[in-house]
Amino acid sequence: MKIALVNLLAYGAALVGAVALIHPHRNVLEAPPPGFSYKLPKAFHPGSAFRASQASDNVQRLRGVRGTKTNVKSVAAVLGAHQRQVGGFGYENITTTTAYGTQYATEAVWDGIHTWLLLDTGSSDTWAVGSNFTCVDYAGEFLPQGACGFGPPGPEKFAYGYTQPEQHMFIQYGDGEIVSGPMGFSDIAFGNITVRQQEVCLANTTFWYGNNLTSGLMGLGFPSLTNAYLGSSDDHDPDNQIEYSPVFTSMVSQGQVPPVFSIAIDRNSSSGILAWGGIAPAVGADFSQIASLDLIITNLIELPVTAYEYSFYTVIPDGWLFDQNTNTKKYPYIVDSGTTLCYLPPPLAEAINLAFQPSAVYLWMYGAYFTSCNAVPPTISVKLGGIDFWLNPVDLIYRNMVDPLTGLCMTAIASGGSGPYILGDAFMQNAVVVFDVGEAKMRFIPRPFY
Repeated sequence: MKIALVNLLAYGAALVGAVALIHPHRNVLEAPPPGFSYKLPKAFHPGSAFRASQASDNVQRLRGVRGTKTNVKSVAAVLGAHQRQVGGFGYENITTTTAYGTQYATEAVWDGIHTWLLLDTGSSDTWAVGSNFTCVDYAGEFLPQGACGFGPPGPEKFAYGYTQPEQHMFIQYGDGEIVSGPMGFSDIAFGNITVRQQEVCLANTTFWYGNNLTSGLMGLGFPSLTNAYLGSSDDHDPDNQIEYSPVFTSMVSQGQVPPVFSIAIDRNSSSGILAWGGIAPAVGADFSQIASLDLIITNLIELPVTAYEYSFYTVIPDGWLFDQNTNTKKYPYIVDSGTTLCYLPPPLAEAINLAFQPSAVYLWMYGAYFTSCNAVPPTISVKLGGIDFWLNPVDLIYRNMVDPLTGLCMTAIASGGSGPYILGDAFMQNAVVVFDVGEAKMRFIPRPFY
């Protein structure tokens, strides 16, 4: 059975009286993709007022790192894993792209050991490799540890011992990567905040495409997406899955910060800021315009707990504008720091890519669109809460992602199949993104081009 050890009460309030709506206004959301449905719930802290001046003193610098294989270890990876487990729902697995991309990492102190962890708003587990981990290839054959591309390993053991009863983490990502290992309790510090006795994993078996800096991943998602199982490392039966408190849930429940964090990614793809409990200081942020969107529940049908608990940071934009064209069809989008590109409905993605001069073409081996590296992008904005968030033309063509056969460069707009769709780093570089969990809102603050 699925045991809810921790739920959203950890944020300070229960989801009492959640409104069972598929969308906030009748007939505005297009039909959800197979295997998904959506709800609009009430806020966790309905009395807490958002303040744009709520700058955080708890900030950490992010470091952009280039992956050696794929830029998708996040929301898309989680969705791809669920899709395979249930035999597929007939929607395109967007994790099959082999696009090289930038990932963002932050430094943590794990039981006194300094380690770099990938930052991911689209998953919930926090893990690092132990010193004696086993690296394997896609077929499960043993490889030297260096083949997995990790940085220095985390601690050799958990400061507070293993979980009782025995638990392990197992994640199979959409691009084939696998991480598994025992779970226990450790102190993890992020800047000047220490999360005490946090449940985490020290991975002992991995199939991984690393960047030679990071040694694991920090998931900032909700408890419903955690991947812990009772028993030994060979038993991943969904009936034995255990829900536990992820890092940010614990940080809030321990009274360390208010229930909000924010991210500002720098345009040069080499750095950024993660702010705990408030607003990230960001160059050029226009606080006179703040878009506030309801955070909606994303129900994965094969995961019943997500029908009434939050899983992904999902919003419904007003629409898209490109050149003189407007598309106001309403679809849910996941806001994801772990994905480089923006994944849109196929007709919209194709129309925007055709508007490049010269037009971008779809290369099936990448699952992405490519155009001349000197192409002129269309003007593109996504409208959120009535505000246009313009994507800088600099962010729309990845000149360091070149197809060697054609010499063409990848665009930032990709097809997301039948969804759900993703607002990735190409969007996030143009805004301060505030994850206001207490108010059940996503806030977006524009950053002008610079």
